[in-house]
Amino acid sequence: MASKVTGVVKLGRMEHGLLAAITVVASYYVSGGRNGYVSLILFASTFFAEVFLFVTNDIHNINEDRINRPNAPLVMGVVTFREALWLGLVSLVLSFIQVIPVVMDWANSLSLIVLATALVLGYLYNSRLKRVMIINNVVVALVTSLTYLYGLASVKVIKPQPSLFITLLFLTTVVATLGREIVKGSLDYEGDLKVGVRTIATTYGRDTANKAGSIVMMIAVALSIPLIIVSSAVLGRFSSLFIIFIILTDSLILTLSIRVIKGNLRLFRELSLLAMGLTLIGLMLCSLLIFIYT
Repeated sequence: MASKVTGVVKLGRMEHGLLAAITVVASYYVSGGRNGYVSLILFASTFFAEVFLFVTNDIHNINEDRINRPNAPLVMGVVTFREALWLGLVSLVLSFIQVIPVVMDWANSLSLIVLATALVLGYLYNSRLKRVMIINNVVVALVTSLTYLYGLASVKVIKPQPSLFITLLFLTTVVATLGREIVKGSLDYEGDLKVGVRTIATTYGRDTANKAGSIVMMIAVALSIPLIIVSSAVLGRFSSLFIIFIILTDSLILTLSIRVIKGNLRLFRELSLLAMGLTLIGLMLCSLLIFIYT
């Protein structure tokens, strides 16, 4: 029984769901949202949306996982195909719990459009677009970053300054994630090549992918400059804290980019996630402080 529960948690990558849910709630508070019930609904909706996307990813990509992730729950048989289908379906239904605050007129109906966009794009990636070069990386970058827009779009009355700040945060994250996904194609090269997934690495070689991904990540660092500039108008006295985390993120991304260009991928997978996670931590801390002191 314990192994089954562990398998379900691993299949749904529930730690990712929790992180995404916290991101959305943080974005909601930074954008001016103050309804506690809406924040709880957003948390649950985001969590189940992430579970749905990860479960369907494993369902559609079991052949790749036999090579790249031999310990995956579906590959090992810890979770059956039928159980995975049910988990995905239930999670999809629960993700639309966001309908409740929209119907009660507590949240903006735009949030449902953002949610639906993320679910559709994510599922299309899992089922078809993963094998389409460049498009696959772009879709992952968009879906990953839509968490910021989801929080913003849920605020009943969207104001210009938070809108600009979150939009810049969204764009910076899209570009950074795109660069990471391009380089990640080098790490998954053998499995992707065997099952016909087209990436820059499998089409033009690992060196080309490493250089292209690194350049894109450096562009994300440049985009963080206007983000820093507008942060004070939204975060007020807490903006200095956020800026510290942005600088830490930029420093780590630049260091990793230089190493990747030289062909050193040893720490890229773990530290690239940490780099982008630092910005998220900064946003979470600021949103918490805003919640406590305003």
